[in-house]
Amino acid sequence: MIEVLCSLELAQQLQFQGFENSNGSAKDIVSHSNSNLMLGLEFFGAGRFLPYTYHLMKCALNLKYSILSKRKTTDIRSLLFAEILTFFLSFLLIAIAPISASIPSYVPTDSISLDCSSSIFPSSVKMSSSPSEFKYDSSVVTRIYNIDSHIFQYQKTLPCIFRKQTTYTFTVSTGPKFIQLHFQPIKHEILDISKALFSVSVAGYTLLGTSKFSKHNLLVDYAIREFCIIIVGQVVNVTFTPSLHISESYAFVNKIEVVSMPSILYIKEDFPLPLVGYPSRGYYIQNSRALEMMHRVNMGGDSISPKEDTGMFRFWIEDAGYLTSDESSTRTIESEVAINFSSLMPAYTAPKKVNASARIVTTEGSFANWSFPVDSRFYYLVRLHFCDISGWTEANEGVFRISINNHAVEDHADVLHWSHGAGIPIYKDYIVNFSRHSEGIKHLSVAIGILNEPDDISGLAILNGLEIFKLSDLSNNLAGPYPFGTNDGHDQKFPRSSEYEDIKLVIALWSFMGFDMVLVLL
Repeated sequence: MIEVLCSLELAQQLQFQGFENSNGSAKDIVSHSNSNLMLGLEFFGAGRFLPYTYHLMKCALNLKYSILSKRKTTDIRSLLFAEILTFFLSFLLIAIAPISASIPSYVPTDSISLDCSSSIFPSSVKMSSSPSEFKYDSSVVTRIYNIDSHIFQYQKTLPCIFRKQTTYTFTVSTGPKFIQLHFQPIKHEILDISKALFSVSVAGYTLLGTSKFSKHNLLVDYAIREFCIIIVGQVVNVTFTPSLHISESYAFVNKIEVVSMPSILYIKEDFPLPLVGYPSRGYYIQNSRALEMMHRVNMGGDSISPKEDTGMFRFWIEDAGYLTSDESSTRTIESEVAINFSSLMPAYTAPKKVNASARIVTTEGSFANWSFPVDSRFYYLVRLHFCDISGWTEANEGVFRISINNHAVEDHADVLHWSHGAGIPIYKDYIVNFSRHSEGIKHLSVAIGILNEPDDISGLAILNGLEIFKLSDLSNNLAGPYPFGTNDGHDQKFPRSSEYEDIKLVIALWSFMGFDMVLVLL
């Protein structure tokens, strides 16, 4: 604690010295200082209070700089006031940190679910036009989408079908939101799934562009697409637009969910992140960027259902399907120590189950390697979750290397040193640039391992969890070429059909084709 306070004070001194001595611009110096400040605040956390604490600290430090920079000679009163101000801010951090650490999960301000199976829409949702209507007899419908009995069951849902542009308007509070779109295609000769060609936009961002399910390459029975968007104002408009270039095209969705999220859970505008392959460059994610969740993985553990998440209904899957290295060189472990969330990382950042399991490497010269399909032409945020659950008790006993896309991002990773204690979760963020690649599916690789070098300390390589997000481009676009999957062997966004139980469905279709008929899907 004292060490971090000293680091904060050093950042302040560097800010003052930079203004006096640097030939660079004041804006650059302030930005650098604010980044150091955010790092210090991240250590203390302040949970959901962190944004307010951060801005208060920035204002107070600017005041301190103003006092110090204007002095021509030594002014005892000004110096005394500046030091009292610093002491007060340090005390504020110490006071708030235990409060944030005690918050077990996140309680969203907005949590709205629009289920097309229901005849009653939430009062906070309006729509520009009515979708084509599916009517069904619930007594004869058996429609359970089951990835695996120990993961979770999808609720019974029917799609809303749109033959023209349609907008749903959600009344919400201002701030960042998770937006989840659920898709369960109707597969039948009369309702041609290849005509499901449409785009989806939200708040000026293109989420899906000319997206379609292909009946020849369909790998999934159910797809969930998750996005993170900062909403300015009191409404979220979700617009579905069937293709204008294909006759009889249509759009559909089964469920739309809008859930609030902590303000700096993934985007910290003033905090530079390491750009993989360019160690001297930092990358800033601006609040104007939207994110698309590509992969969210629980390393070494079972899948975690949305109900088991920390209040934000995220879905974590197991890592075995992504592992490309020899599984015999790794093993999975469960926690040998208690998981203690602290102000370093609020409890809502990841479920306790993520931190209580891990995949490890213990043999020198061995690596664990994972490969994740991603769309080219975008930047990606890669978040690695760590928690020392192995029983190591001292720093430097678990030093290892971390590589992303064959670039070493950490040569001497030491989780215990980072977290300041066993069983205390922490994460590291990195940016990967695929924007210069030709259009198509690429693979983003992550590897951990112990180097066989004389100066390395033998130990243990560990990874507890991983999240990968696509960043919107400068045109506010997130649409990739294969939004509903490819023939790639694995893709979290699109669970494979073989993982589901058989679906037997009897639906009376009304009005979409313009006359009454019955579809029987087996």
